[in-house]
Amino acid sequence: MNNTNNDNNLINLNVLSSILFIIGSFISLSITLDEKRNINNQKKIYSNEEALNISFYNRILILIAVLISLYVGFSNYKSEKNNTRAKYKSSLLLTTNILTVISALIILYVSYLNKQDQSLTVSDVENPLI
Repeated sequence: MNNTNNDNNLINLNVLSSILFIIGSFISLSITLDEKRNINNQKKIYSNEEALNISFYNRILILIAVLISLYVGFSNYKSEKNNTRAKYKSSLLLTTNILTVISALIILYVSYLNKQDQSLTVSDVENPLI
């Protein structure tokens, strides 16, 4: 019974992570479309400062989603029996999650630097999915 409850919690966390990724994607899309409007000499929706702030907080949202995925991956890895193919596959997925967290941290740092410099770059309008 306890294992079923744990699996249910992990699935709920996966759903939450997916929802955060979707929200982050929509936010990134709005910034990208706003930048496209700027390139086409149309009126922008966001000022550069607003776009930088939105982008920065969107990166934090994505980092949270990635950390949730890392937790789920670690929980799955721990639950597998040693010396099995499932444990090996879980270890590969866990390694991927760790690398994704590192990527998310680097992208957040770049976004922070751009926010400090008040400079909107391509990295601020690209898709937040790492």
